[in-house]
Amino acid sequence: MGFYSEYLDAKLNFLEISSERKKQLKNISELLESKDILVFASDLTKKAPTAIDYSDILPFQDQISNLKGTGLILILETPGGFAEVVEDIVCLIRKKYDYFQVIIPGYAKSAGTIFAMAADEILMGTTSALGPIDAQVMFNNKRFSAEALIEGLKKIKKEVLETGKLNPAYIPILQNLSPGELQHCENAQNFSQELVYEWLAKYKFKNWKTHSSNGKQVSNEDKVKRAKEVARKLCSHSKWLTHGRSLNIDKLVPPPKGSGNFI
Repeated sequence: MGFYSEYLDAKLNFLEISSERKKQLKNISELLESKDILVFASDLTKKAPTAIDYSDILPFQDQISNLKGTGLILILETPGGFAEVVEDIVCLIRKKYDYFQVIIPGYAKSAGTIFAMAADEILMGTTSALGPIDAQVMFNNKRFSAEALIEGLKKIKKEVLETGKLNPAYIPILQNLSPGELQHCENAQNFSQELVYEWLAKYKFKNWKTHSSNGKQVSNEDKVKRAKEVARKLCSHSKWLTHGRSLNIDKLVPPPKGSGNFI
């Protein structure tokens, strides 16, 4: 019997669940050298806001202000939210802590993935998942991938250049899209990528000293180049096809040599 079934069969009340939760958090903290520990999680089973938004900044600041350690463990579970808010929260964490570790027991999608990229270390299990970070925008009261919208317009432009005429079906779409909105899509895509590659190069790759392929020393330029490659792939809607795609260990960790590509 697994732990999940054991907890269900125990039929704990709220106070008992709270007590057990604190006990397990303490165990995790002690296993990871007694670092400060926080849970930042969304409950999708309840009718409440689940996205990371501006209302999260003050509570997060309040929580870490009462902690005294030099390292933070964050248990993260979220469908995503505002990357701008993630940037602000990461700034709070990095001003206080020299070391930051993220544990993803389930999933941290979209802005949650961007959040995880700011950590020195990311711990995941076999069922854990990150997700694509392609920016999502509203267009004609519908939510779209910014990259998908840009690529769709490029296809229309290519068709016009090849045929010398515009398909009348495209006219309503183009009439409702301003140059400013198109620029917003490009800016949103660039913002997601910049956060990821800056944090990866600065934090996640800081202890990357030598290349495994040739043993040569890793330069800052190497770290930035690799971080940009990862950011571009995470941000590629055309690669993952859907924003809700689960990127588990199999898609994130390098496979055995010669077995193919990875993220």
